[in-house]
Amino acid sequence: MNSSKNARPIPAKERAIVLQGGGALGAYEAGAYKGLYEFLSKKDEKEGNKGRPIFDIIAGTSIGAMNSAVLTSYVVENGTYEGSVERLIDFWAYLSKESSADTNPWFKPWWDHLHNIDKAIATGEAARRYYSAKEFGVTGVPHVFGPPIPLHDRRFFDFFGNIWYRFSNEPLRKSLERFAKFPIATSHEENQPRLILVSVDVADGEPVVFDSYAKEDGSRKTEYGRYIRQEDEKEIGFEHVIRYNDGITLDHVMASGCYPVNFDYSSLEVESYSSDPDFSGQYRKEIRHFWDGGMLTNTPLSQLVLLHRQYWYKIRGLKDKVPTLVAAVINVHPTSQTEIPTDHDGVLSRKDDITFSDRSHREQEILLLISDYVDLVRDLIRIAKDNGVEEKLITDLLNKRTKYHGIGVSLRPRLKREIIEGRFDIEEIYRIERKNDENTISEKTYDFSIGTVTGLITSGYEDSMKFINSLHLEKK
Repeated sequence: MNSSKNARPIPAKERAIVLQGGGALGAYEAGAYKGLYEFLSKKDEKEGNKGRPIFDIIAGTSIGAMNSAVLTSYVVENGTYEGSVERLIDFWAYLSKESSADTNPWFKPWWDHLHNIDKAIATGEAARRYYSAKEFGVTGVPHVFGPPIPLHDRRFFDFFGNIWYRFSNEPLRKSLERFAKFPIATSHEENQPRLILVSVDVADGEPVVFDSYAKEDGSRKTEYGRYIRQEDEKEIGFEHVIRYNDGITLDHVMASGCYPVNFDYSSLEVESYSSDPDFSGQYRKEIRHFWDGGMLTNTPLSQLVLLHRQYWYKIRGLKDKVPTLVAAVINVHPTSQTEIPTDHDGVLSRKDDITFSDRSHREQEILLLISDYVDLVRDLIRIAKDNGVEEKLITDLLNKRTKYHGIGVSLRPRLKREIIEGRFDIEEIYRIERKNDENTISEKTYDFSIGTVTGLITSGYEDSMKFINSLHLEKK
């Protein structure tokens, strides 16, 4: 499958960045990206690779998907990563807004005075963040979301205790249109980053992955749900198909970032296999609803790895080994926290961090375990050949279908050889993680105040530089 049009050399390694969801905490990712950009661009220049893409793959969920779209769009438009840091920081400056607590010169000193008297009382900075988030929860943020609109209960007639407040994310759509050009379609041959985003199908409760690279047949599409085979073994395909031949659209990005219950569903046109007797065996177009990908996959590392292997093995035809992956994961929800919270707001904050924190350590272990098993099988095949086992016996075994793939599950049928070919490995996963402090609040994802956004960008940059410096110290 390696055609003459694929003029760009096959790299030994590819670099990827994974950006989590977390609302206003996405500003931290902008700062962390700045530090990584500076380090990698200098590293590439020193090694004689000036102009090499800073990242080959950019994957994100929710606000991480929006940061990813802004970055990828910039590189596609300009043909370079140079200036991408400034574009992302400008995006966050545009999203942020001064709160009343930002502009009141007496606000923080008064709270700090109370804190000095009683340490149980919030610091001035914590109070500024807390009341900024509360303010935006009532007024909205002009370039992010509108004021909440109450939908009164018509099911139980509980007009006081069961009101559904929803924010409009139309302002965020317009902000993204200002900073990114859609649709986004990229290719390795054009030296462009691969954009990978994750959403959730509300009805099926399954992760849905959007990809800016073309598939084997040259189209851009997302397939998910059960893999359908008829009784005569005829393969139909996946239950649902979303087509976007021109590239990832703004609707796909928004589908990755509509978090319930605060926002309405995002809707997309989907081709679904019909079980209706009148339309049996056919795909019919329907509107399906989607929610924030962070509900299931806030750190889409495994999706990135699997799509990476699929491209190099299925499309580029690498049978032995695909390029090694080096990934940077930006965690905006701390995995660990030293102090156990004792107040209600602190408990809510810690609950959310654990809910959306990085779980890719476990995914990494599973992926590497699979890689180890593949190495073992390949070694056993080599030993069998060296000890006189007929080539035909081995070939016949590898050309058999796997036992369970394609039987009522979300896996396409495959041959056993497809398991051991296209071997992948992960050289390293670098994790840069935001830390909580005494100023952390529970509604931190809504605090788009200028003071907080600026502080998050700064701390993201500082944390990335500390991490990079620690790598240098380890090598000495």
